Amino acid sequence: MRTRRQFLTEVSLAGAALAWPRRLHLRADGDLERLTAWVTTLRQEGLDAAGVSVGHAAARVGELAIGTPYVAGTLEEYLKAGGAPDREPLAATLTRYDCVTLVEGTLAVARIARRAGAPTWAAFEEEVTRMRYRDGRRGGYANRLHYFSEWIQDGARRGLVRDLGVELGGTADTRPLRFMSAHRASYPALADDRQLHTIAAREQALDGPRAG
Repeated sequence: MRTRRQFLTEVSLAGAALAWPRRLHLRADGDLERLTAWVTTLRQEGLDAAGVSVGHAAARVGELAIGTPYVAGTLEEYLKAGGAPDREPLAATLTRYDCVTLVEGTLAVARIARRAGAPTWAAFEEEVTRMRYRDGRRGGYANRLHYFSEWIQDGARRGLVRDLGVELGGTADTRPLRFMSAHRASYPALADDRQLHTIAAREQALDGPRAG
């Protein structure tokens, strides 16, 4: 028999799974304040000018972010709470990072600094969505660009980033992309057979013309 505490925990998780996808963002206290302050700094330092590369401006945002906590698995919290992969919400924040969200966050702030007017959180979400999901469209867990090689490929095709691999002397890694499907237990969404098969098919497609 479940204890009262177990019952309340299950109810809370179920509530989160139902309510979370209806929210476009998962903004934390201080996010908008950081966005506003960092955009202001970029503009004051002239890093929003057309002649300044977005990468240079993003690097400056990275400097401003020094000291921000590293938190692994921020994009998987909804899934760990029992959420449905097909209804993945947009997790966006400037107050904690993992390796990928740091890249997305700094680039998003740099691009927003070039927009006219005051920065808004909706604009930040829009920029993150453009980078995080295939073709810039949210479509659930399977449409997220999980492999960074595809993240670069998809972004380069749409003019968001430039692939410097060849210019920097990179060599092709011919090993097949199978990490996610081969480590199913490490990804909560892949407990769903349909999600697993979709990801596995995507891995095989990336093995055609190599993504990076």
